[in-house]
Amino acid sequence: MKISQQLIKKITAIVIGLIVFFLLVYFGFRILGSRAADMEPREVLITEITQNSAVISWTTGIETQGVIEYGTSATALNFFAPETQSSKNHEVTLTLLSPSTTYYFQIRVGDKKYDNGGVPWTFTTKGASVSNPITTSTPTGVALTSAPTQTPTPIQVLDVGKSGNKSPTLPPCDETECEKIKLKLGKGCTTQDYFRCIRKLTTTPTATITPTSTPSATPTP
Repeated sequence: MKISQQLIKKITAIVIGLIVFFLLVYFGFRILGSRAADMEPREVLITEITQNSAVISWTTGIETQGVIEYGTSATALNFFAPETQSSKNHEVTLTLLSPSTTYYFQIRVGDKKYDNGGVPWTFTTKGASVSNPITTSTPTGVALTSAPTQTPTPIQVLDVGKSGNKSPTLPPCDETECEKIKLKLGKGCTTQDYFRCIRKLTTTPTATITPTSTPSATPTP
């Protein structure tokens, strides 16, 4: 009877020991697994990409201090950019990058390395800028005005009538008396007609000399 009680006690102790062991293992994994999950980078973003730099940011459930391992090949991440302090919100700026180049990176926290589902994260820097052509700028507040286009004056052909009237829109001047021409100035007669009439009046007519025949002398017988 005593042997049976001792056996029962041993079996009970073994069972209790196994239960405690499994509980310790279970909770140990839960704690360590939760801590590992909290250390895993989340919401990894690549922003502010320029020709020579880029900003990598991520978050973690607990405060950690990570290192960016990067390079121009997915299998050769030979450059390192560590964080300066522990934080839950992380941001690392990569500098001295080459333009138009694809870079690969992963995040290492302690001894654990994290990537994008088995492959490194990647981004490509911007290309070198092309210099702008030289342009001539206009000073502010100065308005430029173009020179007015000059239309050449057409050559007018005047129709000169018999009376000397050069205006094609006026009737010809048919008056011969100077006073009447003067009254009709601008109404068919012009100043040229008037002056022409005055000249005719002031011109002295040339006297006509009629030669006289000289009687022939009769010879004396």
